[in-house]
Amino acid sequence: MTIAEALAAQKPTAEDVAAASSTFSPIRWKTGWPHHLRRVPPFRDDATASLTRRDVFLFAQDVVDSGYNRDQIIDFLGAAFAYAAGQSNQVLQLQQFLRNKHNANQLLQAIRGIAGKDAVSAYGALVATGLAPKFASHLAYFLAGPQEASDEKPVIICSKRAAAAGLAKTADWTAEDYAEYLAALKKARDEYDASLPLDAVEYAIRKNAEN
Repeated sequence: MTIAEALAAQKPTAEDVAAASSTFSPIRWKTGWPHHLRRVPPFRDDATASLTRRDVFLFAQDVVDSGYNRDQIIDFLGAAFAYAAGQSNQVLQLQQFLRNKHNANQLLQAIRGIAGKDAVSAYGALVATGLAPKFASHLAYFLAGPQEASDEKPVIICSKRAAAAGLAKTADWTAEDYAEYLAALKKARDEYDASLPLDAVEYAIRKNAEN
């Protein structure tokens, strides 16, 4: 599957991207949230719930509006990680990462320092904490806010998206790999419809891979 094929098949819009949702287990996150963080994101006691990208962007905006306050960052991490991991076993991987106090502190510091960074630098700073690239890209993506066509913002990466973009690797992408990924998406976007935000291209690849 190429990016062009995904775009032609999915015909993505900005609204499609904002409404894209992920189902997760709030109670699984609530009971597994590390005590050392001293705050639990506002997870309900439900077995299942869903979040849209629009919802997670609101949590990210709260972080920015608060001046990167610790409580707002933790609430955002809950939302972004829940969206990114869905109902997969990656939930346990993320909870284990956060239980490590050093990892968690490094991540909080990286998020506080992300303002003003370009897409590749933001991604690189988050990956440097030891967080898996897929999840680092989710955090960078949401913290940068909703996208317009003229924006040079981060987008989500995963093995399927990377393969469609022609990357040699299926995991552990460096900042240089990520820059190559963004360039491939931009090229395909401009050839298809330059008025689309870049995350619509990323969304189309992922959606097409599900079919």
